[in-house]
Amino acid sequence: MTSAAQKRLFDALDGDAGKQGWRHTLTEIFQQPELWHQTAEFSASVASQRLEQVRRNRFLVFTGSGSSHYVGECIAPAIQRGAGRAAQALGSGELLLAKSDLLPLQRPLMLVSFARSGNSPESTALISDCLEQEPSIEHLVVTCNPSGKLARQWGAGVERRVTVDVLDPRTCDKSLVMTSSFTNLALAGLVLGYAEFPKTYLRHAETLVGVGLELFEGWLDRLESIARQPFARMIALGSGGQFGTARESALKMLEMTDGRVSTQAESWLGFRHGPMCAFRGDCLLLLFVSGEPAKRAYQLDVLREIRHKGLGGTVVAVGRKIPRELLSDGDLLVDPPGLAELPDEWAAIAGTVVGQLLGFFRCLQEGLQPDQPAGSGAISRVVPEFRLYPD
Repeated sequence: MTSAAQKRLFDALDGDAGKQGWRHTLTEIFQQPELWHQTAEFSASVASQRLEQVRRNRFLVFTGSGSSHYVGECIAPAIQRGAGRAAQALGSGELLLAKSDLLPLQRPLMLVSFARSGNSPESTALISDCLEQEPSIEHLVVTCNPSGKLARQWGAGVERRVTVDVLDPRTCDKSLVMTSSFTNLALAGLVLGYAEFPKTYLRHAETLVGVGLELFEGWLDRLESIARQPFARMIALGSGGQFGTARESALKMLEMTDGRVSTQAESWLGFRHGPMCAFRGDCLLLLFVSGEPAKRAYQLDVLREIRHKGLGGTVVAVGRKIPRELLSDGDLLVDPPGLAELPDEWAAIAGTVVGQLLGFFRCLQEGLQPDQPAGSGAISRVVPEFRLYPD
């Protein structure tokens, strides 16, 4: 699935001795459409089992740490709508600290844990605690790593209350940051909202694959040009599942620049209550625009307000049919044709790729190595072990 644009980028980076430590990250970004197809086929094959799980639980909680938490934020609204069960995303670390305060009271409950490596200490500790203290909680683990602690400890049906789905090992990104891990975990989790309609799920997945390929073919140069601009901060806006995309995109830019570009994620209407003051000339505003008419109307009004106030900075808007008069000459509209065919939860996955590419190109612009941009050692691919305390 390598496009001409991808080949040009690889060749250019290979020929630039100053650009190093990028191959894992770029390969993992570009492999996503191919892996989406495989992940969707696998997820559709287990849809009937997932439907049984959904039907026997009253509440679904999606959990993970960092990017894996934002996976749940991307898909929870759609699963609540599609599965007819209340759904919520909560961070594994916060649940480990305060399960009784945060977990919904409804039982039976299914806890869905997303993990790239499956070795994060809070993820394994949370499941262990729940198995010991909460007999009416059922667990689904979706992980990219067949050798991780989650897969080894609870795979192969060793505990009847825990089901483990392991994705293609290529989704277990080697780079510091999660890219294909994130989108494939989201795609695998999304089947819970389509468990009754696996053919619809597969149809949307194929459209998503096409959108990803269109992004790589038509927008690489333009996103690189935006990333080279001298902004010092980035704010990402999204609503519903696309708020999860905003959170993940903000984290990608922060991680990939080793904190040199400060970032923030906000809801569209929440942006009007204070954070709008940060949109100045040194700021990039990344917008994920809904395809749903009611949400879209509010979002475009916020963009109109920004323009009416004459606020500075560059805008990158991801979405279809955004009026050109709302964008300035230096702004970028990312609107691949297939995007209009996707419901918001699917567009949320596609939009994440835009955030990944902006972070990757800005990392190179900062003179950092995308595979390991954090020279200070402040962050690592897997969070180190830490002391666990009894409740």
